[in-house]
Amino acid sequence: MSIKQEAHAIVDGLADDAQWNDLVKALYREKKITLGMTDLEVVQPELSESQISSIISRMQSASSTPDDMRNTKTYQPGNSATLGMVAGLVAVLFAFVFPPIAWVAAPIAVIAGLIGLKNKEEKAWIPILLAIVSAAPMIMVLSHHFKFAS
Repeated sequence: MSIKQEAHAIVDGLADDAQWNDLVKALYREKKITLGMTDLEVVQPELSESQISSIISRMQSASSTPDDMRNTKTYQPGNSATLGMVAGLVAVLFAFVFPPIAWVAAPIAVIAGLIGLKNKEEKAWIPILLAIVSAAPMIMVLSHHFKFAS
């Protein structure tokens, strides 16, 4: 039987008042669509209505947009927050290794983060947090230096 004949047979088996969702369920039931199915569901001889509904629910939830950094649809690199994140990471990485680089990068991260907050950019608080984290080793180094100087 050709794909076209199989498709006609599935569509002909639907009720006259069937909806698109009924067609999708029939395609899952006949295992013509396996996207979103677990290995166990693929090898089962028959799927129940609840299993088919579960598969469709998984597919719908997988396509929703998460509210975190994986959200690349609205997060646009190259804005102030991104510049601040890069500067903040540099500040954190160099805080112990070569502090003068951190001393330059941390203020850049704070300024870029503040600009990002002013412009209501997503995740603009992260560069400020990174600058604060990088300040801890700088404060330790400076306090150690002044402790021995006195």
